[in-house]
Amino acid sequence: MDFPKRIKQHKSQSDSFAILLYKLKDLGIFRSATENDYGIDFEIEIVIKDKVIGRYLKGQVKSAEDLYIRADKKPTVGGIKQTTLLYWSELSYRTHVIVFAIDLTTEKIYFTKSIFWQAINLLDGSDKTKTIEFLPAIDFSTEFKGKTIEEVKKQEKTENFISTLLIQKIAFESGLVDILYAHKTTLRNIKSIYELYTDTWHYDAWTEVQSLDIFKITLECAKILIDTIPENDLTEEENKNLFNFEYWARITDWSWDDVSNEVAKKPLKIILPLILDKMQYYSNLVLASAYYWINKDMPYLKLVFKTSIPSERAHEKIAHVDYRYEDFENKEHFDLFIHEIIEKNKKLKNEDGSS
Repeated sequence: MDFPKRIKQHKSQSDSFAILLYKLKDLGIFRSATENDYGIDFEIEIVIKDKVIGRYLKGQVKSAEDLYIRADKKPTVGGIKQTTLLYWSELSYRTHVIVFAIDLTTEKIYFTKSIFWQAINLLDGSDKTKTIEFLPAIDFSTEFKGKTIEEVKKQEKTENFISTLLIQKIAFESGLVDILYAHKTTLRNIKSIYELYTDTWHYDAWTEVQSLDIFKITLECAKILIDTIPENDLTEEENKNLFNFEYWARITDWSWDDVSNEVAKKPLKIILPLILDKMQYYSNLVLASAYYWINKDMPYLKLVFKTSIPSERAHEKIAHVDYRYEDFENKEHFDLFIHEIIEKNKKLKNEDGSS
């Protein structure tokens, strides 16, 4: 007579869950989703100072056996099915999805950024599995020799705390739907945004901004796209209200509805270089994942491809250059670009025997 034996994979998964729940217990409420697991193991509702604040993430825990640390120190996990990548990408329209991997030997936790852009970049329509990358683990020291038990525990607690903060930060990042809206809007209005910037410096300082709607759109989209504000000459209050139209209208003397050119100069000078960088960043991501967008949103892909974002970021150059509409247009042929992507996809399918 003999008893049933626990499957190694089940034990690995159980141990991974236990480590994750223990080390990130201050992150929030973990709700198991493994009963119907199509690529998600947990829904994690963020808790800040004992308050449930309506922010949550979806989390998938990958097998520790698949974890590999590359020479560049980046942790990776292979064998990810394209159906799983597509599932993660669709979930990302509703909430952030992150992937965890646990080293069962060191009990270190690895996790990705919000997985959407990495996932869609790996989709190619073939049956080939893919490898995803993780952020390097929080690790202040890899050498415990000579340390007391108290010192080791303190270090581990600090690493867990920072990991918790980084994951919380992901939960507070702009959602994908908002990012896509802001990116599309700024691309469609790029010429008008440049005209707004130039006019603000060319017109009389104490007259109202000529394109008030574009000014509002620029602030709205900048709030979504820009996540870090560099040091600048604005006051603390001005930085706090950098994207707040009502604030800039309020400090304009004569009106609560208009903003003077002199007042508008302050936020625009900070925002425009940053928003241009973000527009280019997301355009690069879209073009790198063109196969996904051909099937998901062809007009968006075309908008990204056809819109040329000037590389100049210096205020003196931006404020005094009269860009023409054709200066914002990529002259390359979109149809040829699509043809090349489709042909590449056909080749991949033929290579792995897909139909």
